[in-house]
Amino acid sequence: MGKVLTAEPPTRLAITFEDSPNEEREPSVVTFLVEPHQDIVRLTVTHENLANLDMFNGISSGWPAVLSNLKSLLETGDVLPQPPWEMTGAHA
Repeated sequence: MGKVLTAEPPTRLAITFEDSPNEEREPSVVTFLVEPHQDIVRLTVTHENLANLDMFNGISSGWPAVLSNLKSLLETGDVLPQPPWEMTGAHA
């Protein structure tokens, strides 16, 4: 379970991300930054203090899938018809 490190509504949120809470290491940190960009809003997600290359590889496909689903929900009111994280490695 993660903890909120910083909350500055409506522009910044930083949380811990614990993939294995029993590990003897500091959890990684995810920061969400929301800022105006011309006529739209830009969301920047930064994930730091990763445990290893496996975690890096996991989040490299995981975050884009989660954010794609969030974008669909915000634009249409519906999530994608299939979980995008199940499409890892799939090509159109």
